[in-house]
Amino acid sequence: MSSESVNSSPSVYVLYGTPGSGRAEILLDLLESLLDGGESVAVLQSDDCDLNPDQLQSAQKPQLIRYQLKACQLNFPVEQSIDAAVVFIVAPGLANPGDMAEAVKAWLAQSGRSLARILTIVDCAKAAEHGRLRTWLEAWIHFSDAVLLNHRESVSQKWIQEFEKHFHKLCYPCRFFNVKKGRLRNPAEALEPEPRRISLYFDELEPIEEDDMEDEERPQDLAEDPYIARLESGQRAKPLPPIDKLFA
Repeated sequence: MSSESVNSSPSVYVLYGTPGSGRAEILLDLLESLLDGGESVAVLQSDDCDLNPDQLQSAQKPQLIRYQLKACQLNFPVEQSIDAAVVFIVAPGLANPGDMAEAVKAWLAQSGRSLARILTIVDCAKAAEHGRLRTWLEAWIHFSDAVLLNHRESVSQKWIQEFEKHFHKLCYPCRFFNVKKGRLRNPAEALEPEPRRISLYFDELEPIEEDDMEDEERPQDLAEDPYIARLESGQRAKPLPPIDKLFA
């Protein structure tokens, strides 16, 4: 994928979400709000997400580009340039959050673009049914600035409130938005390029004197991100349970 000159404003959005969570439907809603405002948009989509631009009411259509996530890199079958002002990267539905974060950070450095926001779509019905999914959602939300609560119809309001409260207790600064019939009440709020993620992995931090501090004594801006850190074996230091069978 060739790099290109872009303006200095944040221009890249990353969309996490499990298979069936409504990624394509919600992305269409987000795209509509940008295209109606005259923005040029490109979408980098994985093989498990098929966006149909014909469903957009806007006369302007996004540039669609396929990629595969391999070895913590975004791999493009065909060399293409991206001239759009805004880029959406749709993560594979079962991508390890740490692998995707590493791939996105590397692509940002290569392309000269900056990160606007990371958004996670929560399939509330699926999450309420399968507790194992909660661990994955926590990992995705760790990197996220906005959380989009979808498929709420069959879930009690109490469950949704407790789900949000869990992250508020952990002092997560991300914002939560309700999705209704694939749409947000105000997409611009979710797309506001204001960092609200608890992870500092994508931040440019000023180096400070570390002295001889032990790992557990390091302030968070010096400690390696828990979902990025690896053991000597190469395995993630904070592994996630397999969830493939939940979507078979």
